[in-house]
Amino acid sequence: MPDSLDRTEIATHLFRRVSCISAGVGLALLMSAAGSAPADAQRATSFSNSGEYQVAYHIKKKKRRYVRRRKAPKKPVGPPAWFTKETNKDPVHIIVSLPKQQMTVYKGDKVLTTSKVSSGKAGYSTPSGVFSILERKPRHFSNIYRGAPMPFMQRLTWSGIALHASNSVPNHPASHGCVRLPPSFAKQLFQVTQKGGHVVVANEDNIAPVEVVHDKLFQPSPMTQEELYEAEASRIAKLAGIEFEAKVRSEKPVRILITRRTGRELFMEMQSMLNELSFGAGDVDGYMGKDTANAIRRFQATYGLKKNGFMSEELMDKLYEVTGKGKPLNGHLYVRQNFKPVFDTPVFIKGEDTPLGSHMLTAMHFEPNDEQTRWLSVTLKRGSGKNGAFGRKKKRKKKQSSDVVLTEKGPSPSSAEEALDRVEIPDDVRQRISGMLTPGSSMAITNDGISKETTPKGTDFIVLMQ
Repeated sequence: MPDSLDRTEIATHLFRRVSCISAGVGLALLMSAAGSAPADAQRATSFSNSGEYQVAYHIKKKKRRYVRRRKAPKKPVGPPAWFTKETNKDPVHIIVSLPKQQMTVYKGDKVLTTSKVSSGKAGYSTPSGVFSILERKPRHFSNIYRGAPMPFMQRLTWSGIALHASNSVPNHPASHGCVRLPPSFAKQLFQVTQKGGHVVVANEDNIAPVEVVHDKLFQPSPMTQEELYEAEASRIAKLAGIEFEAKVRSEKPVRILITRRTGRELFMEMQSMLNELSFGAGDVDGYMGKDTANAIRRFQATYGLKKNGFMSEELMDKLYEVTGKGKPLNGHLYVRQNFKPVFDTPVFIKGEDTPLGSHMLTAMHFEPNDEQTRWLSVTLKRGSGKNGAFGRKKKRKKKQSSDVVLTEKGPSPSSAEEALDRVEIPDDVRQRISGMLTPGSSMAITNDGISKETTPKGTDFIVLMQ
């Protein structure tokens, strides 16, 4: 009996187990059919201690797919409404009036638009003079003033003066030396200017370019048939993606500086002559360095002069004698193109006691075969520096533009025509410059020599008036 009872109990227990399994399998099928279980689940079965069938689902985690959306193409930015496309192809140049805190944009002698500006405040006054746009960046941050944003930056000097957009453009000087522009206008201006374009910062209220006619102004010489052929061949090759090196005139504007010879100009000429004679004076920068001092000593030792490494009248006379240049002249003419020196030569300026003044003359547009072009002139006056304190004194009314004092020491400076009358330029130099002349070329005339902002390379001629 015990054996038979044991067999009965075992059979009953097995029957119950089979029933549980069947029920579990049926339940799982029902759940999957009804959609209760996730489609991507893995099913696992197991028995509990109580003998019940258990079903577990292990859900696979889906990897999120990142779909890279294509950005809509940016709409081309056209020129502003005030910059009309017309037959006038004259260069664009900018004049900033510090007393009026106003910028005027010209195309030739035609006014395109004006805008308020904010120049340097007291202690950070914006220098006046003739500048060129050296660099252009739509997005820029100051490396002097803790990364301050300078949108639509157009650099005027490598020492930190620029045109740029700002949300703070009050009706008085407030910057650290830059010329601030309203953001909307800065963006528009950025679309019509280009690297190398002239910017004049003036100490006067009413200053505008005027046409000047003079027989000593440089005029273009027509391109020869060979030059025209090479220019056309170069253009076609460029369109076809073919490299073709042709000796054609550069399209970059020519920059000319005529100035009285200061100590720095004489020193630069000394460096140039030492290099010409292969004495190795280094860069022609107007500064005494190790290379220049050693070159002077080698020259002095070669020609029996006192070997001290210093510049002297005796040294200059000997250099002129050895190079066959005669006696030193009182003026100098420099030529640059694309921010690089091309050549320079001494010139004679009549009237020792009368200042030349400071003038910037710009050649207007002309075609390749033209033999004549118009020139516009802007004459600058030296300022007292009070522009930096314009309207900044406490408990006092803002200074009016008429309160800005112009201080030109000595005799009154000459006009552009009078300055041209007094400069004598050799014929071979005139012919060389005429062959290089391009639309937008310019000529600066000044008493003050080459400014400290004019670097050996990387700038045009910067004329400072303060």
